[in-house]
Amino acid sequence: MPPGLQAPDPDRRIRLPADRLRLIGAIALAVLLALAGVVGHRAGCDLRQEILHRAAAFPRFMLNVVQVLAFLSVIGVPVALAVERLVKRETVQVVDAVGAATVAYLAAFSVNVITSHFQDSAVAQAIGGATPMQVQLAVGVAVVTVLGFSRSQYRTLFLTTAALGGLAVVLLGQDSVTGVLLSALLGQIVATAWISVRGVLDTRPGIARILAELDHDGLRAHPGSVRVLEPGADGARRFRVAVTATAEEHHPRKQILDLSVLDQSQRAAYLASRLWQWIRLRGPVRRRSFFSLRRTVESEVLMAMAVEAAGIRTPRLRSARQIDQDTALLAYDHLDAPSLADLPDRAWTPALHHDVWALWQHLRSRQLAHRELTTDHLRLDPAGRLWLTDVGYGEITAEDVLCRLDGAELLVSIALRVGPGRATEEAVDALGPATVASLLPLMQPILFSEDTTKALRRHRAAGDRADLVGAIRDRIVALHPEADVQPVSLERVRPRTLLSVVGGAIAFYLLATQLTGFQTPKLNTWQAWGWVVGAAVASALTYVAAAFNLLGCVKERVPVGRTITAQVAAAFAGLVAPAAVGGLAVNTRFLQRAGIPVARAVTAVGVSQVIGFACYLVLLLLFSAFAGSHQKESGGLSAITPSATVTGVVIALAVIGLLIAAIPRLRAFVISRAKPLVTDIGPEFLQVARSPRKLAQAFGGAVGLPLAASFCLWASVNAVSGNDVNLAAMGVAYLVAKAVGSLVPTPGGIGGVEAVLTAGLTTAGVPSAVAATSVIVFRLLTWWLPVIPGWFAFTALQRRGAL
Repeated sequence: MPPGLQAPDPDRRIRLPADRLRLIGAIALAVLLALAGVVGHRAGCDLRQEILHRAAAFPRFMLNVVQVLAFLSVIGVPVALAVERLVKRETVQVVDAVGAATVAYLAAFSVNVITSHFQDSAVAQAIGGATPMQVQLAVGVAVVTVLGFSRSQYRTLFLTTAALGGLAVVLLGQDSVTGVLLSALLGQIVATAWISVRGVLDTRPGIARILAELDHDGLRAHPGSVRVLEPGADGARRFRVAVTATAEEHHPRKQILDLSVLDQSQRAAYLASRLWQWIRLRGPVRRRSFFSLRRTVESEVLMAMAVEAAGIRTPRLRSARQIDQDTALLAYDHLDAPSLADLPDRAWTPALHHDVWALWQHLRSRQLAHRELTTDHLRLDPAGRLWLTDVGYGEITAEDVLCRLDGAELLVSIALRVGPGRATEEAVDALGPATVASLLPLMQPILFSEDTTKALRRHRAAGDRADLVGAIRDRIVALHPEADVQPVSLERVRPRTLLSVVGGAIAFYLLATQLTGFQTPKLNTWQAWGWVVGAAVASALTYVAAAFNLLGCVKERVPVGRTITAQVAAAFAGLVAPAAVGGLAVNTRFLQRAGIPVARAVTAVGVSQVIGFACYLVLLLLFSAFAGSHQKESGGLSAITPSATVTGVVIALAVIGLLIAAIPRLRAFVISRAKPLVTDIGPEFLQVARSPRKLAQAFGGAVGLPLAASFCLWASVNAVSGNDVNLAAMGVAYLVAKAVGSLVPTPGGIGGVEAVLTAGLTTAGVPSAVAATSVIVFRLLTWWLPVIPGWFAFTALQRRGAL
């Protein structure tokens, strides 16, 4: 037999990614089910007594009969499947099934032994009592998972009898619903773990079957010419083979084809990453993630035909066939030409750059998006003509944002080869500055293909730590200053946001525990109402201070009243954005509408934030020192001791400084982040410092804002408690809560701010009930109630064209 058509090894095993995904899913479901049972049991939601009460209406004899029949079926179906496999001489699968059944039996038996010894524990009671595991169900599920169902009748019989048997067990009071479900999941987990470790027999179509499919399309293969290539996208098997086109009877022609074999089981390996991308991105940039094998083949065929019809040189699709239910074949003409990524430096001439960008423009004009347009997928034949390859994951009738994303990724790919300066200049020469500038909003690595993202990582790891994407952006802005530098918002979720949400949920839980002692404020005295009025005035002064802080950082003359109105409007924007983000956006837009260029507006807002942060650190240290030096006499409320706060801040800053200095990568990261502050914000700050009036406005507003907010918190506590508290201690609590609120991605820092404020006031000696009530009063005055005038201010500024 020719070497290319040798029969595959019948005992060859492969480990399929789909099995690992099923194992992870089964484990996660079992853990969630167990946790739900424990939480429900502790919350008093155990339905077993109610079920037993309702089950009294069913004849017990009938339930026993159903249980016996279900037991026989749950065991009988796996036995029948095993016998059928033995008749077919598939003994290896039977051995695997017996091994998995043995492990499932031991696992279920062990769980029952453990729960019988701890039957009074909450966990044991939550999952079913002394013996929660149905051993026969776990064994049966393990066997059928390994063997599979050869007939649909077997599947229907097994699932129906397993469900009826589980229901009978529950109605008889022998187990809980949670215990029955966990028994089935235990068998599933054991079986999938077994086949994940041992692997399964490779039943995928071999090369002989693949070549036979080619023969149906009039392409007779030469078995001895088969070459195995590296796997392609989504784990596709790839081969190269010489064939003869027998359809041309008079002049048979020999040619070389590149084969791509798509296996549904291998494509499952990329499901997790595609799912994460689908969740993380939004809009048209999300790649198709959950296409079936048939739809994937159809999409690739349509794209290949569309590219060829557009007059773009691409390897011709010769055959597209479905081999079986889980396997498909695509055959393309082999192109013997190097990719642009492999060309020597001398080959990158201006003419080549022009041809590359002309190709992209042609794709864009025909609404074709490649989705991985890099130098690896562009080839140059000996005649100097460009070819486009690997078009299978592209899209036809694509939105313009996808075509521009192709251009952005192509520019980055060329820059990795020839450098950002030359790549940008050649693109501008070929396309014009306006077209290249339109790629700026999509110059985001998260939107690029996996290969480009890895290439950017390698570029940094190779010793060149410069941000290549940032260098391209700076070059484009230098060549076209009017370019829109704001990135298109296409990222739905960031990993840091997920961590922040988890932290915010924990903070909100802590707040909920603090609010258990909440009491309605008793504002029945003129003194209490006086404190409330004082707190409201202090809250209003925060907007005045924020306005003066912003005005001090702008050289141009901006109306004071309108600037204060913009700060009130920012309170409404904070309702739909994380803390501080809404205010930054409103201030930047307000300055831009006031006639200040975009770059200058962004820089001015940055200067105000830097000044505010510096004043924040100084006030935190001062408040901590004064809080410790002011101890109330007996009967009063104690203050936060200074030693822990001041010492903790100093130690934390020292540790952070040492880490930055000791770790080269962290040091380079900090320098890259701090460099824009020096190059952009530094000169603007020097301009502000030349005017004493502007300097006083900037620092006065930066200091006045936290002082007014601290006074508001102090007055809120006094209004609720009726006692005098340390103003410095309230300042420490507010400043710490403000820092936490800026990290929590909820609007206004909801959850995090309340939890930290309540904990800070409790630490200061304020009773927990008083602290929780005071925090609610403070948040009403500083965040919730200002939303109403903020909406009116926001709409008024929009009508006047000031926002």
